[in-house]
Amino acid sequence: MKAGILPSNNIVMFSYQINYGARMSAYEDVVKIAAEFKTFPSLITALGKVRAKTEDSNLIASIDALILELQRGHAGAKNKSMPVCMEKFTLNEAKNLLTYCKRAIGTKKPEWQILAERHGWAPRT
Repeated sequence: MKAGILPSNNIVMFSYQINYGARMSAYEDVVKIAAEFKTFPSLITALGKVRAKTEDSNLIASIDALILELQRGHAGAKNKSMPVCMEKFTLNEAKNLLTYCKRAIGTKKPEWQILAERHGWAPRT
């Protein structure tokens, strides 16, 4: 919250600007993470945070599959601190995760609605 004092006709008025910011969905978080350069441990941690905040079992399974591959790759890496960009990965797990998230974002529906529709719920018509 930012507060500022604006003088107006010798009266002091307060102007507040509250920036709640739109909470990014887990799907948007994954796409954002994928576009950034991160070390393997940092990427695994970031994906783990998304995993912890979502209830989407398909997203969790995709993240788990990718984290497993990242751990395997990190174990055999010679330069463990080299930043990587997940968007450039050729791993099927990374491609599948990004495709799934981009499709979910494309529906323009919140996560709760995607999950509800998957389990048979439909909006009233």
